[in-house]
Amino acid sequence: MWQDFPEKLIRIYVLQKQLVDRLTYVLRYEGQEYYELEIKGFKRKLPLVQVSPDTWIAYFDSLGDKEFINHCAKELYKHLVTCDILMTTESKGIALVHELANMLNHGFYVVCRKEIKPFMRDPIFVSYKPITSSKELILCIDGRYKEKIVGKRVGIIDDIVSTGETLNAMEEIVMRAGGIVEKRAAILLEGNKRDDVIYLGILPIFKRAV
Repeated sequence: MWQDFPEKLIRIYVLQKQLVDRLTYVLRYEGQEYYELEIKGFKRKLPLVQVSPDTWIAYFDSLGDKEFINHCAKELYKHLVTCDILMTTESKGIALVHELANMLNHGFYVVCRKEIKPFMRDPIFVSYKPITSSKELILCIDGRYKEKIVGKRVGIIDDIVSTGETLNAMEEIVMRAGGIVEKRAAILLEGNKRDDVIYLGILPIFKRAV
């Protein structure tokens, strides 16, 4: 039953329900177990996870899928060639940004952490509330990374963009570090198109017909 799914998925649904009226990509649920995602001819079957009595989401997890990440990086990197450095958050975005940095011949990329670590000096941090959390979280970088960002054109990268709160938090960190946000990119959007993000596909929300 949907009640047995983790609280994290329930929180995702509650926020998505608030947005559903303006979503373009809502499909009818008819008992199917999977959604077939296709990105530029490359396919993956995503399990449909029930998060309420009438709503399912396609669960996307690219961690460990080297072939898929490499394919997506090849499609995205051509849009990021004007970036001097890339930034992402731990942990799902790291593999993608590592591949992109190799393709762009970047020697370094920045990973935003989700808590301030003892080794950080003068950390740069912002508070934000992603769709997967019921409370505000911290996104931060070591202040020593500022010298790699200041005056640079930064590409901020995420695996999936839902509300955009994580991208907005990264953008604020870039600005506080003295950088310039050059591009915003993700593998997937969830529920609707966006004009401010480069993306490869859109994950629909599935609703049971009334």
